[in-house]
Amino acid sequence: MRRSRESDYIQIHGRQPVNEALLNGWPIREVVVRKGPRDAILTEMVSKASALGVRTTVMEAPAFDRRFSRDTQGVVAIVKEVQTQNLDDLRRDIPRGQDPLFVALDGIEDPHNLGAITRTCLAMGVHAVVIPKHRTASLGEGAAKSSAGAIFRQPICQVSNIHYFIEWAKRQGLWVYGLDASATEDIWNTDLSGPVALIIGGEDKGLARLTREKCDFLVKIPMTGRIGSLNASVACGMAISECQRQRQQKPSDRP
Repeated sequence: MRRSRESDYIQIHGRQPVNEALLNGWPIREVVVRKGPRDAILTEMVSKASALGVRTTVMEAPAFDRRFSRDTQGVVAIVKEVQTQNLDDLRRDIPRGQDPLFVALDGIEDPHNLGAITRTCLAMGVHAVVIPKHRTASLGEGAAKSSAGAIFRQPICQVSNIHYFIEWAKRQGLWVYGLDASATEDIWNTDLSGPVALIIGGEDKGLARLTREKCDFLVKIPMTGRIGSLNASVACGMAISECQRQRQQKPSDRP
């Protein structure tokens, strides 16, 4: 059996991410609490950790503040790093008759965007978030906190590159849509109700040129205000919402 190394663990700060890790049985090595007055939420969290057999350390405030950042809400968990899943396994696990919905990230390098996108995907029933090995944010503390712990529940697949995923998706019968501000077609007038792989570009450059060329379709979110673009996580959320809205429509209700 392989021994765990210190590099196999990450720190997650804040009550919601730590609570999500406890609720979902994530491998937690230790919960560290800042000594001081506790409210009901923190007391319940400590009790939950103890009931699960997780070591809980109460640290004096000065030592806690030296070791951890101040934006912790008084609690930190040392957890096993996020384990990514296999694309083929996830595809087989999708219930028969249910159209797959995958979201792939092409150059999302801000961990807060990665976390926000993961949280949205979990809330909206996305089957998997797909990330490349390179040019992507780490599934570490920043993503854990901004996802409010969703990275512990949302299936995440890591692939060699997004082009590999696009080819895989096409073999699986998915239509590949790239979200691109320069597209001529908008998401409101595009049929997104079937098996879909949605590709989201990076914060600054959007979709890479080759990624755009490999997509079946390019779609955009129409902008009617004075702002010409949206944050990647916001745009992703709007596109996923439209996918799910169309899936809820009866075929006779569609244009």
